[in-house]
Amino acid sequence: MSEERLRILKMVEDKKITAEEAAKLLAAMDSPASQGKAHWLKVRVFDKDSEKPKVRVTVPLSILKIAGKLGGKFQVMMPEEAKAQMEAKGIKLDAESLENIEQLFDELAVNGRYQLVNVEDDEDGQRVEVYID
Repeated sequence: MSEERLRILKMVEDKKITAEEAAKLLAAMDSPASQGKAHWLKVRVFDKDSEKPKVRVTVPLSILKIAGKLGGKFQVMMPEEAKAQMEAKGIKLDAESLENIEQLFDELAVNGRYQLVNVEDDEDGQRVEVYID
């Protein structure tokens, strides 16, 4: 069984997501439509003139989508003062905002690799790439 599937099952066991949400995630993983789509958010940090990254971070997009759904559940438990402070800074954890994030991931993932960020430091030559793949 894949590590990603085990994570989903563990989240059901820990009651972080419902069995219905887990079933949808597992079905999406098996869907023929998901073939050719991006499945990962990747962050790579390179030293000057190096093609080999010194830092690699890889996160399954499905985990980010779950995190977005969980954010809405945490908002219910959040103190009103904290909610007000976050909203004052433009951060919303309501269901509609989180649904938009999930839709954005789906749209970006359609054609495979999509570069989100590519930053290079002119002084020391370090480069950071963030993309979905």
